[in-house]
Amino acid sequence: MYALELIDSLEGENWLKEIRKEAISTAQEVKFPTGQQEKWRYSPIHKLKLEDYELLNHKPESLPIRSSENTLPSSNFVEINDGYLTSKSNTEEYDIFHISQMRSPFEFKAGTDFFSQLNLALSPDPIVIKVARNTIVQEPIFIHNNLTVEQAMTFPKLHFEIENGANVSIVEIFHSDNLRYLSIPETKISIGDGANVKYQQVQNTGPNVWQIGNLDVSVGQQATFNGATVGIGGGYARLESHCRLIGRGATGNLSAIYHGTGEQVLDYRTYQEHVGRDTQSNLLFKGVLDDQATSIYTGLIRVHKDASGTNAYQTNRTIKLSEQTLAESVPNLEIENNDVRCSHASTVSPVDDDQRFYLETRGIPSETVDKLIVRGFINEVVQKLPITEVNEWILNLLSGKQDIGNP
Repeated sequence: MYALELIDSLEGENWLKEIRKEAISTAQEVKFPTGQQEKWRYSPIHKLKLEDYELLNHKPESLPIRSSENTLPSSNFVEINDGYLTSKSNTEEYDIFHISQMRSPFEFKAGTDFFSQLNLALSPDPIVIKVARNTIVQEPIFIHNNLTVEQAMTFPKLHFEIENGANVSIVEIFHSDNLRYLSIPETKISIGDGANVKYQQVQNTGPNVWQIGNLDVSVGQQATFNGATVGIGGGYARLESHCRLIGRGATGNLSAIYHGTGEQVLDYRTYQEHVGRDTQSNLLFKGVLDDQATSIYTGLIRVHKDASGTNAYQTNRTIKLSEQTLAESVPNLEIENNDVRCSHASTVSPVDDDQRFYLETRGIPSETVDKLIVRGFINEVVQKLPITEVNEWILNLLSGKQDIGNP
């Protein structure tokens, strides 16, 4: 699978092919991860067999956006099918580049782990979206990632360059039908000084999809990142998110809602990294588990030596609707400066009996009590979702998931 012929079959200039070859070599050195490694603890990574999937090295036909998304405001959209850019709206507010067609190297950096290197090596159509200095993009940019081919293995790669003073909202959606699929996407967002970025990712894939995703965000001086993720589908769905507050006064807010049913495993690893002075971050993750679903959350707040004046908070709360569910929640702090305010909190619990009793004694049917409690539980995060245009659609997805989990 890692043969150099495979890389040569992908389009791109010679400089890109050299980057791919170096990345595949690094991946072979790093080797496939195991559950013994800290960042993969609790995960079922040992069950993944790469040889069960085939790399899709040709551009698929453009597909219409799914009907459930047709109600979303989408005058600004980018459609990616199986890692390839297939269609986009016409706009002068931002630029889109196919890296494979560029004549000079673009700075693409990958993390040190196996899957990041694999993404760098085998991404067939890396895409850059650039928002110029002081540009205000009036409507959200919708990124539709369609997974369409049975037993395919794809490596979507998306890089946002948000220059100083720009303002943009981004909604990235992953969706698929009920097919076997391995998706290893990587999204990088570089936010310039004084810029403002709202970002929402919705993972709504089929129950036989493995997705191992990476979100990497760097925030400049006096810039703001408001990010959120919604986890609904997938057999094993993992998102590792890094939020690096580089410039003085940078802000990074992260929130998530996830709902697992059946035998799903929803896996979140978060890193709030404070590098500059007077930076602040606030993380709120809430999850609901039913049937035999599993959730994994590990989070790290890291404060660098020179990051005085840091304010950082991290909260993860999970409700278990079934005794057969499993939730792992491990918050961590790593602080190298004394002039900081940092805290973390983590709870895993069943539905509160007092709340259930209160509602039942007021005439609410028992079969709807848990749904009401869950809706109230997640509403705190829904209200914090940064892009309000899609909140109703997300609530409908979550409500549908709850009906499936509680027939």
